[in-house]
Amino acid sequence: MSKYTALSRAQLSFEYLHTNSTTHEFLFGALAELLDNSRDAAATKVNIYTIQREDLRGGCMLCFLDDGDGMEPDEVSSVMRFGSSCKKSGESNMIGQYGNGLKSGSMRIGKDFVLFTKKENSMSCLMLSRTFHETENLTEVIVPMPSWNRQTRLPLPAHDDDREKHSIELDLILKYSPFNTKKQLFEQFDKIDSDTGTLVVIYNLKTLDNGEPEIDIFTDPQDILLTQMDYEKEYEDEREHFTIPEKKSFRAYTAVLYQEPRMRIYVQNSKVRTKRLETLTHLPKQYEYSSARFKARSEKETFEAENRCKLAEERAREAESDARNQERRLGDGGTKEERMELRIAQRHAIECRRDCEVLKKLAERKRKSLKEPKTLRFTFGLNIQNRKCFGMFVYNCSRLIKMYERVGPQLEGGSSGVGVIGVVNVPYLVLEPTHNKQDFADAKEYRHLLRALGEHLHHYWQICGVVDPRTGSGVRNFWAEFGYFTNKWTEEPSQEPKYMKKRLMKTNQWMQCDRCLKWRVLPFSHANYKVNESLSDEWTCHQNPDVNYNKCMIAEQQVKIPSASITQKPFEEKVTKKTADLPRDRRKSNEEKKKTAADDIIASRRSSKRSVSPIVVSRTPETAKKSSSKLVAKSTPKPPKVVAPERKSGIVRDSNSRVSSKRNASSQPPGFDKEEYKRLKEKYKKKPVQVDDEDEEEEEEEEEEEEEKPVIKKNGVLGSKRSITPQKSVELPSKKPKENKPNNHISSINSLHKNNSIENAEPPREIVNLKKIQDKLAESLRLCLHYFSPPSWPTKKEDLINLDLDKLLDFPLNKFFDTYEVNLTELIAQYQQHATDAEKRADSTETKLANLRKLVMQLLKPSLNFDTETECNTDEIGDNVDEILAAVVKESTKSSSQTSDVTS
Repeated sequence: MSKYTALSRAQLSFEYLHTNSTTHEFLFGALAELLDNSRDAAATKVNIYTIQREDLRGGCMLCFLDDGDGMEPDEVSSVMRFGSSCKKSGESNMIGQYGNGLKSGSMRIGKDFVLFTKKENSMSCLMLSRTFHETENLTEVIVPMPSWNRQTRLPLPAHDDDREKHSIELDLILKYSPFNTKKQLFEQFDKIDSDTGTLVVIYNLKTLDNGEPEIDIFTDPQDILLTQMDYEKEYEDEREHFTIPEKKSFRAYTAVLYQEPRMRIYVQNSKVRTKRLETLTHLPKQYEYSSARFKARSEKETFEAENRCKLAEERAREAESDARNQERRLGDGGTKEERMELRIAQRHAIECRRDCEVLKKLAERKRKSLKEPKTLRFTFGLNIQNRKCFGMFVYNCSRLIKMYERVGPQLEGGSSGVGVIGVVNVPYLVLEPTHNKQDFADAKEYRHLLRALGEHLHHYWQICGVVDPRTGSGVRNFWAEFGYFTNKWTEEPSQEPKYMKKRLMKTNQWMQCDRCLKWRVLPFSHANYKVNESLSDEWTCHQNPDVNYNKCMIAEQQVKIPSASITQKPFEEKVTKKTADLPRDRRKSNEEKKKTAADDIIASRRSSKRSVSPIVVSRTPETAKKSSSKLVAKSTPKPPKVVAPERKSGIVRDSNSRVSSKRNASSQPPGFDKEEYKRLKEKYKKKPVQVDDEDEEEEEEEEEEEEEKPVIKKNGVLGSKRSITPQKSVELPSKKPKENKPNNHISSINSLHKNNSIENAEPPREIVNLKKIQDKLAESLRLCLHYFSPPSWPTKKEDLINLDLDKLLDFPLNKFFDTYEVNLTELIAQYQQHATDAEKRADSTETKLANLRKLVMQLLKPSLNFDTETECNTDEIGDNVDEILAAVVKESTKSSSQTSDVTS
């Protein structure tokens, strides 16, 4: 940086303080920025209160006091870095991400603020004042921030220059803040009664054009209200002429500000009863929604991770190169200082490479998550306590971004979706909020989220029970049970005790303990006598009548919401409903049209697949006369002569002759035994029924409708439910002939087949194929049982391979494989035990061998040529005892031979 000292720098004008504050259109959104800082600082209590000061603009000071972590002097100086935040991280659950909330939020409310904070042994103060800049005609932003020792209350700087700076900063704060003496200044630190915490005092509040302050603290002494409330333009209809409580009252807004409240919030020193919206609704349902459309935030995170990985890789290569150059330059020499510098460079290179590997894994994880669908949970329920307030609550990391957002049927202006509240918590990796936390940065993906909410809301409205699915009515009757008697949706509910009890009975009452901050559900019997009373603000677990959850040490009760899923698309439900509501004659006509189209396809496909044989069916004069008269009445042509399918064993019959060719009853097709063949014959046998003409015609029409109903086969080909019956001898009844339907000769043959016996029938080809498949499966099962037969199974392997079909069906497979698993486990345990015993024996043998070698070495030690002064470690040379022993034997043999020569 030293080489850039002479270059120009960008400057931040104090006018930017006002420009930055204009991002907050909603005043309560600006106030919430300071609450977010308290929550991120792990505060368990925050108090928002006002102090009247008529000498100040707005007539009061607005204070935010919490018991969070506080800040040290170095952390206080980092607060005024615009756009810099230590909380910014993709995996962080903190709300603050931009480093701009304190500056923009406080400057939206007033012109000046003073911050007091305590942490460990220090106290620090910071002032950001537009009044100071305007009075002193300053163009740059100057922020005084003196610090003191917490015990002695002396200035922290030890040098004279720092003390002079501290004195100037203190004088500026005493001059331009509401605290004009040092005593008053220290009294603000004393208001932080905990060891750590922060107090923010905003003064010179902004006013409206008429001179009145933007906030009203007199109408309700326990609340902070907006002086002027503008209606939402997009909801200007007959049911929206009322003020939404959360847009008028800061107490109501903070009650729903966080989806999971873990902080006690006080407004004007009175506790706010925070809410978890999922627990306050009637008939709640939870949906899981997965989508791969939310990519903007993930792509941004992936791009940043890859850039960090590239920079880390460059730093690691540079550090490794420097370490190698130093090592090459020094070689084996070098002074002690140079070797130390080399070790430092090597250690730095190792750390850089380690950081690079961590960033590589992080970037790879980001790339993988980019392809994974993001899952969200939608929760819907009925707001029976206040029906006029309905819509979607969209949270981001448990912080409210959008409230009462109308989606789907709620935008149509009718009764659909009225009274339904939806809740969804969107993490940072799915959608990124804007800087003011009142909207989302990616408008396209947010619209996609709203469409998905609308679809799920439509499904919830169909299943929640408000609307009768058959008639589409019943909305008014449903709401009348809870004290809503008209169709005017802005109507307040009845305050009669019976309706109040009914509303309380249908919703659970949850309370948060003031000590442990755990949530407890109160039984209805407790809420019953509290209908016209309010529970204590300082509620604790020991006040819970439920003995199972009346202690702080007991775990928190979990919220259990029934789950639901969209099983059918909304437009399909509408079509099904409309079809069900049609009259019977119209439904029948529609079905007949579909059948006519399907009949043509069926006839053409069957005529192409079947071979035709000349079984001619002629008619008697009586039959022809009667049929022709009926056909003329219906204005339809005569049907052609009917041709039946051909079989090899079929016989051509004339209509005037009655010949019945009998096949041998004992004969059956290959692959079937006698009993199986008889069973199939009885299954396909049908007896003729005597009916008169009118009943016969009606039954024939019903049979044709049933048989010719189109279905979709597995291969996607349009077919018919008509079963393919075996070939029979054909005989036309002469007494009461049937009427042949035009263009439907296949159904005529089937109706003629009903009056004949099945003695000559053969099983269909499908049955034969099924029998072959059945035999193959049975053979495979026998082989499986044969090979996997456990040793302890009572049946022998030879008997298992010969089991018939009935015994296979009754075979206890579960018991068989359980026995196999037990025997296999025992066998493995035996082998493991043998291996363990062998290992122990090997260790014991090796130990004995080592001891033996030591003893041998001790025996051979006098024979070895060791100096008496030199130590001989027998343990080290014990492994070479074999070689040494051979050498000693050889030496002793040589010595003995020499001795014998000398003796001789």
